[in-house]
Amino acid sequence: MRDRAVRPATIALAHLLLAAPGCLSPSGGGTASDGTGGSTELTDSTGSSGPVPTTGSTGAPACACAADEACIADACVAVGREQIEQGCHPLGDPRGRVQCAYPWPSNFYTAPAASEATGLRVALPAEVLPRNASDMPFPADDLINGAPGFTANAQIRFASPQAIDPAALPPFDDIARSLAEDAPIVLLRASTGERWPYFAEIDATIAGDVPKTIFIRPMRRLAFGERYIVAIRGLPDVDGAPLEATPLFAALRDALPTDVPQLEQERGRYDAIFAALEQAGVARASLQLAWDFTTIPEEAVQRDFVAIAPQVEAKAKAGDLGYSIEEVIETPGDEVPLKIRGRFTAPSCLSGNAGPGTTFVRDPDGLPDCSGTTEATMWIAVPKSVYEKGISAPVAVYGHGLLGSGEEAYYVASKAGGTIVIGTDFWGMSVSDVPAVVTMFAANFAGGRTLGDRLLQSTVNFTTLAYLVQGDLTTEPALKGLIDPSAVYYIGGSQGGIMGATVTAMAPNIQRGVLVVGASNYSLMVWRSTAFADLNGNWGQSQPSKQDREFLFALYQAVFDRADPTTYATQIAAAGDQLLLVESIGDAQVPNIATEAMARTYGLKMAGPSVTTVWDVPDAPPAFEGSALLQVDTQKGPPPPTQNLPAPDDNGAHGAAVDDPAVQEIISLFLNKGVVENSCSGACDPG
Repeated sequence: MRDRAVRPATIALAHLLLAAPGCLSPSGGGTASDGTGGSTELTDSTGSSGPVPTTGSTGAPACACAADEACIADACVAVGREQIEQGCHPLGDPRGRVQCAYPWPSNFYTAPAASEATGLRVALPAEVLPRNASDMPFPADDLINGAPGFTANAQIRFASPQAIDPAALPPFDDIARSLAEDAPIVLLRASTGERWPYFAEIDATIAGDVPKTIFIRPMRRLAFGERYIVAIRGLPDVDGAPLEATPLFAALRDALPTDVPQLEQERGRYDAIFAALEQAGVARASLQLAWDFTTIPEEAVQRDFVAIAPQVEAKAKAGDLGYSIEEVIETPGDEVPLKIRGRFTAPSCLSGNAGPGTTFVRDPDGLPDCSGTTEATMWIAVPKSVYEKGISAPVAVYGHGLLGSGEEAYYVASKAGGTIVIGTDFWGMSVSDVPAVVTMFAANFAGGRTLGDRLLQSTVNFTTLAYLVQGDLTTEPALKGLIDPSAVYYIGGSQGGIMGATVTAMAPNIQRGVLVVGASNYSLMVWRSTAFADLNGNWGQSQPSKQDREFLFALYQAVFDRADPTTYATQIAAAGDQLLLVESIGDAQVPNIATEAMARTYGLKMAGPSVTTVWDVPDAPPAFEGSALLQVDTQKGPPPPTQNLPAPDDNGAHGAAVDDPAVQEIISLFLNKGVVENSCSGACDPG
């Protein structure tokens, strides 16, 4: 654990201790480059002024080394010292760090905090993070620093200047291989010794013979408030040679003294890391790299949500907030013969007019204050079968796709059979938020808290809408008494499928949710998604480096976590709510790996027969009354790339997931009876 406050003193000490030369660098100094041309590598200032005398770990004179070198066991070794003294992680490879803060995430970038359950807080210096083309810094203090741990949705990574053999890495379609005794990467939950499932891949966004990022992607959300250890051992390059340990990691592993204070302060913690790995069967001598990090506790990431929920229930359940009808379109004979647009009042936790760019109003304890009100638009769609029968019907509160609108409810109702569909916007990621989102990316995430705050506010709006359906709307003349207030559910698609579990967790009056092409963890999803291509291209104008964009988005996941569906798995379980997660095989917008990772985190059962075998998702029993994963193969292709790249074009699988009548029947049975029963003829592959 490292306290940022002491770092300037230790750096100054390294420069002030002058001693007589003991040995000279065999290389004569020099600069190590990562070869990427990106903006994240801090500038090296190498030995142009001659050797810099330094001291050994005992304080006695040991070496006279160049500015970029360290004295390790009385030998001068190039370690990228200048970069370390500017804040870079001492275990990064000086031959090519890719990012100054790699390996990531790491408890190296934390400070002690006795008042926190984890005993630490994230303390990441802004100067080690990528700036954009306008030289704007990433707002680390506003978005991630001070948290008692890192995101539990971490996309773990390190960099290597050696070309790693991709065949040596456990792939996404063989997750069990990550738990093998001889797996080259071990992801260990320190408190229990449990090996955590993952797949690993080499960054495919950067071509050529340059240092690359190796991603370690957990395939179940990490446990909250836990320390994890990452260990690399026996990993070969493309020629079969073992990956070389960095000089400073080798010094830790082999107990060699150095004159690098940033490393020396890590030794005590590394004794515990090595001991935990030895106990797990990972020999210290076999290690090529190892580090640890701590995830944020559940109560910390849920803090805003837990404060908001009772305020919303008290105000929305009372049923006197009000609504207005602005437009009624009645077209008998159409698939959706009754369409109604209106406005409703909801409790507001946001400042000002609650529009794009706003953030929470907070009380003296820093918690959201939802004493205000705001208005949101609603779209109500009554399908033909309900309209013509003239009898009350179930209602599905509908969540729209990425940067879309609740008006999509009109289209969804045409496929909803005997269910009325009522939509509203997902504030934060609706069409009205597009300018604010584009501006946020262009400003290197300045003002980035607004997205997380507005997404949580949107769950307030959906909860209020559900109460409205059960209350005042039952007597609305334009709806002709067609609402059955005892049957109110949630249906969401794409973005709405992703956010659906969070809405269901917030709304005590919604007990069942259908999450069509849903998933979790944006930092895993977006780089494989065609839906992100336009925004990513726009972002590239202000942040040209692909590697910088990926890393910054991974940092920003901490903001998404406050609305991420897996954050609220315990609330869903405690309430006894049911979820049906629909996966479209070969989805080019919401990657299957993200859907399946969410299924594992929630402990979903498979509504078999499945289209493919999904590791650690067992089949549900017949007539299952619980939460389940339903796979659908639309037989649309080609399949998306297996690497962290988007498909050239959307293949149609995303939008066709529930087109088949048999799939619609499964959804209807689930919503109305709470029963998961696969009524497809075999696997759901309608073609």
